[in-house]
Amino acid sequence: MSADGKGQRPEGGEISPEDREAIRQRSAEIGQKLDALQARKAERVKVGSATGGSQQSAYGTAFKFAAELVVGVVVGGGLGWALDRQFGTAPWLMILLVIIGFAAGLLNVVRAAQRAQAENEPLQRAAPSVKDDDGE
Repeated sequence: MSADGKGQRPEGGEISPEDREAIRQRSAEIGQKLDALQARKAERVKVGSATGGSQQSAYGTAFKFAAELVVGVVVGGGLGWALDRQFGTAPWLMILLVIIGFAAGLLNVVRAAQRAQAENEPLQRAAPSVKDDDGE
């Protein structure tokens, strides 16, 4: 500011045309950088899905379903075997608890599959439809 109180900047909180242009340029640069980052991110997602990221997820989900079913049967069988030894009712409690363990494991698999389907439904709806082979 000069000694008489008047500087080169406009009074009353106004922005000079030079400052306004500088702000526009910085804003445009930031916008270009943001667009470039979003394009790189979209490319990484595209490459990740093309390289089998979804296939690995499907294998993990299938393994989880199989493990839940097997664990139900093993826990039921182990508990039935222990109770049969305790009460001398071999093999009836083990057979009964293996069946109950299988039913519990199957119920867990169905619940997990329903949960996975609900989570993936928006992705399925957003996916482009595939034309039939005989359609033109």
